Amino acid sequence: MRDRPTGPELADLVRRIRENDPAVEVPDDARYRELMLASARAIAERQQQIGDAPEREELQSLSRILEAKGGLADLNRTLAAAIRGGKYDPDAPGHDAVRDHLWQTARDRVRESNPKALAGDE
Repeated sequence: MRDRPTGPELADLVRRIRENDPAVEVPDDARYRELMLASARAIAERQQQIGDAPEREELQSLSRILEAKGGLADLNRTLAAAIRGGKYDPDAPGHDAVRDHLWQTARDRVRESNPKALAGDE
């Protein structure tokens, strides 16, 4: 599940800042502001290029692990509750599948938000 704000929300925020929307507060430091806007724009562009494949894959993975159907947010809540409850502790059935799912989901998020962090790790 993508973090908020999503790519389209970031693109809209960049537009609003560029148009000097008084409802949006930004730092006075011009350099920081430009870096922040460039980062937001880059994330939005990467999400647009990648599309919804990571979310579809996450949904399929969760459905398989939990043996359930539902929306991505609901299945993530169900998985979180199961993890908190100890259902996927080490040596428990499904532990490796959950670990692999969480690892892939984290990598997908980093690939969108800060791909340089994965340099040499792909």
